[in-house]
Amino acid sequence: MDPDLDLEDPDSPRSAALVEEGNAEVARRLGAAADEDRDRLRAIIEDPDKLFACRLRGGFLYDFHRSQAHPRGLWRRVPADVAPAADAPWEAVLDLDALWRETGEEWAWRGPAEAPDGRRALIHLSRDGADVGVSREFDLEAKAFVAGGFETPLCRHDASWDGRDRLLIAAATGEGHATRSGWPRTVRAWDRGAALDAAPVVHAAEEGDIAAGAAREHGEGTLLLHVAHTITESTLLAEDERGRRALPLPRAAAKWANGRFAAWVPREDGDHPAGALVLRSFRGEAFERRLAAPSPRGAVSGVLLSRDWLVAWGHEGLVPWLRALDLSRPEGRLRDLPLPEGATSAGPRWLAAPPWTEGPLGRDARLDVVAEGMLLPPTLLRVDLAEPSALLAPVARAKASFDAADMTASLREAVAPDATAIPYHLALPREAADGPVPVVMTAYGGFDIPATATYARLWGASLLERGIGVAVAHVRGGGEFGPSWHKAALRERRPVAFADAAAVARDLVARGVAPARGVGFVGGSNGGLLACALAVFHPDAFGAIKADVPVTDMLRFHRLTAGAAWIEEYGDPDDPGDAAHLRAWSPLHNVPPRSRVACPPLLIAAPAHDDRVDPSHARKFYRAMREAGQDVLLRTSGSGGHGGGEASDRQAEDAAVEAAFFRLHLAHPRP
Repeated sequence: MDPDLDLEDPDSPRSAALVEEGNAEVARRLGAAADEDRDRLRAIIEDPDKLFACRLRGGFLYDFHRSQAHPRGLWRRVPADVAPAADAPWEAVLDLDALWRETGEEWAWRGPAEAPDGRRALIHLSRDGADVGVSREFDLEAKAFVAGGFETPLCRHDASWDGRDRLLIAAATGEGHATRSGWPRTVRAWDRGAALDAAPVVHAAEEGDIAAGAAREHGEGTLLLHVAHTITESTLLAEDERGRRALPLPRAAAKWANGRFAAWVPREDGDHPAGALVLRSFRGEAFERRLAAPSPRGAVSGVLLSRDWLVAWGHEGLVPWLRALDLSRPEGRLRDLPLPEGATSAGPRWLAAPPWTEGPLGRDARLDVVAEGMLLPPTLLRVDLAEPSALLAPVARAKASFDAADMTASLREAVAPDATAIPYHLALPREAADGPVPVVMTAYGGFDIPATATYARLWGASLLERGIGVAVAHVRGGGEFGPSWHKAALRERRPVAFADAAAVARDLVARGVAPARGVGFVGGSNGGLLACALAVFHPDAFGAIKADVPVTDMLRFHRLTAGAAWIEEYGDPDDPGDAAHLRAWSPLHNVPPRSRVACPPLLIAAPAHDDRVDPSHARKFYRAMREAGQDVLLRTSGSGGHGGGEASDRQAEDAAVEAAFFRLHLAHPRP
């Protein structure tokens, strides 16, 4: 019998006591130091003179902004012929703070989905940053929710338009409509005025799958349906005048499609090698082309498919690239779109939403890209792909949030115990010129998701300007270098990711960048699992560790919230063979007594309303570490979920507490 089962109930006496005691201790030990940064960090988050990466909708440029007056956020717009700026004549469209006052509920912004006519939208709202939320029909002309319009129940869901008066809705509303992981199992065609419960099911996954979904191409064309069988395996289907059919694509592949083409990156060798990017037509004349070959130190990160264009992005040696293909000539030149020198991250999206909007040269093909580096503030670049020779041109650049003069940024490599090179991005403060400085590093190491080196907007002000470096480690288990990099730390090989992160920390000390025990680590979600594992399995490599929303109980994760979806990644605790390796590297089940091993000081942070990684993981690990005599803190915020979107004042508080923790322990490393 698990002695901690009561900690899975947030209202149990022991859970409540741990939360109360933990928060009081955090306030006592870190509160005064956090006060030093809170106001400045909030001012950075709320700065009205920001980078305006707006979306074009129906003749307006839309922006979502948090400010001191609107900490939860304000959706606003200006006419498309007005340059977006702090002093532009912004028109309020939806005020989340007013909605909070009206409903008494904390809502986090998840964005709009426009109706085909462009006059209405579904507004997606998460309840306090959780996975569950609602979508409500909104009139963009009246700037108000539509009385009697579409409104989903509070649940995990996805919804898109299928004409003006129908939604395709995947909603986990109860028995038969949710998978074992708690995500939507069915897609229903929901007509205006009808009850959702009466809406017919048009597509379904199996209960053991993760989720099902569907969307009508451009709101009017081919119906595209999918089933996510696992995190990495899926089936994509298309329905048009010829009926419904599964597209002949590898099951283990990342996939994207429009009404004529499908693109995919296989995870296994087959007709194309794992990691390649392939394009194939499934309507009209047969066509197939390999657009990118796999590379041992590169990867395809993502694909955008509009009716007329394919845009792909990725990196080679962690230097980002961006390419576009005109789908009216799919055999033609794959167009390279050079990015600014020094950029370590680049994210593209269409300027127009939806991207079939008419633009200056026909259907709008203007592409926006935000490029940034650890010390390079984000720059907004734009190109109209309809102009054959056009390149990305800068539109605006974010104001620096900290003084980076005499700071340095570089890409380095550590060597793992099995001799694999583990790269990491490193930004150092000006004090590094005089000798070793503390460094706070982060990594993710799971689910084929890469860690990215983005602008140190808050860390720059709270750490770099205080003489503490920051690093992003690209450990195995993530998606940095294609499928093989991910598979290297799957299931029983998970400790490989732990060893990689520890190797980076030791490399920082060996190079004289950081002093002994002067390296801190912070990671969230699966990165929180990594953080807790480093605390118990590699305690000598770190001076302080922070674990955000961590997974720690590897024998019960599949029974908590969405955990069943992670069995492919970690293993099945109900299988005796998997349970053996899970127990061997489960942080919760390997906490050493302090009399044997002194773990580094640990701060665990978990919002009370996280419905993806259950907060009981944090409570259990805190209890185990404390009973083992280790130096551990637990901070449980009363708001916020796994998906982010917290109000600006709470974001600033979280960042200030984190910085205070690392400054306390790394400025004077433990012996």
